Amino acid sequence: MLLAFISDIHGNLEALEAVMNDIKERKVDKIYCLGDLVGYGPNPEEVVRKLIGIPTIAGNYDDGVGYSKSSCGCQYNPGRETEVGDISLNWTIENTSEEIKAHLRSLKHRMEFELEGVKFLLVHGSPLNELLEYVTPQTNQERLLKITENVKADVIINGHTHLPMAKFVNGKLILNAGSVGRPKDKDPRSCYLLLNVEKGVVSYEFIRVPYDVKTTCEKMALYGLPAELAVVLALGSSYNMGKVDSGKQFFVV
Repeated sequence: MLLAFISDIHGNLEALEAVMNDIKERKVDKIYCLGDLVGYGPNPEEVVRKLIGIPTIAGNYDDGVGYSKSSCGCQYNPGRETEVGDISLNWTIENTSEEIKAHLRSLKHRMEFELEGVKFLLVHGSPLNELLEYVTPQTNQERLLKITENVKADVIINGHTHLPMAKFVNGKLILNAGSVGRPKDKDPRSCYLLLNVEKGVVSYEFIRVPYDVKTTCEKMALYGLPAELAVVLALGSSYNMGKVDSGKQFFVV
């Protein structure tokens, strides 16, 4: 089974379309989405509609927009970063239909399944805090052991940080799929996770896909979104960055 995991699209239609075209060319058997369909980007409505029918869990922005919350729960730095985040959230709430909000509210916070003898757990943040915990390349070993100690799955796949990552902890493989619509690892290209499962053997690879960043940034300007949001897309980086795992690796269950 060849699987694709996408995450953190954040209303970026151009990025999503480029990634979906790449996935189609690779003849992937199934696609899973790890949340944060909306927020930051200029096309929340269109992005959600394109993903209806694909197995999807909720991210913190999906929860925030679906329930019209005053905060997405992100750990913003005080000052302008908080202001930009609030503007983005409020704009997305105002520019998302009640139909799409209802769909976002229907998304579960975790998903578990088994393929070819391998058990998977999908969460946006972590098994202990499904929407909000950041599991990054800098997360210490003690915390990684804590969040995996009661997990029965062999492979945990998450998003939220926008940083592709692979860690082997407590006999489990933790993978972060990176971000389709708002990468933060100094590479502006979209990122998604490609994973092959065959008879208990898992091979994975992080795929980078270029997209029309200029068009997305122009839409942001047209809709009056903060300029900082376009800068993040153009640079592929923001506030906190960490070491990125890359290349194809193997994990045997």
